[in-house]
Amino acid sequence: MIDVHTGGRWKGTASELSEHMRAVFLHFVPEASSRNIRIAVCTFSGQTKVIRGVLEESFPSIAELIVIRGNDHSWEYHGNGMKKGKQEHMASAAEELIANPAQGVTDVSKSTTLLIDDDPKNIRFSLKDGTAAIWFNPRDPNRLLDDILMLK
Repeated sequence: MIDVHTGGRWKGTASELSEHMRAVFLHFVPEASSRNIRIAVCTFSGQTKVIRGVLEESFPSIAELIVIRGNDHSWEYHGNGMKKGKQEHMASAAEELIANPAQGVTDVSKSTTLLIDDDPKNIRFSLKDGTAAIWFNPRDPNRLLDDILMLK
């Protein structure tokens, strides 16, 4: 979502990092949310508090609706699904969405989930596990919407 790779070691403030939010996501996330599509940020970063701050800066009216799953030891996944790549992050986020009736989510499954990621390895794991996935090309960020529209 941002145009820098922090490696999970961002030293600045969330506000400073939010300046790196890609324009395509500044438009896409609120539009998806307005259409009752739920968003989760799944990351290998342990800096989930910074990420929460970036979301609050970038999407103040909907940030609280966005689930975050990072490598911060704040969550566990005990299901029997694939645990490679970001699969367990996504499964745990889905469990949280379903468990919160205020979100209005009644069904989250592999068939209703889409991973958008810039790491081809995560895309391969997702597709192998039966979850739709799109490679986000950081060099051509505006192609994302075309790629989503091409999904069948």
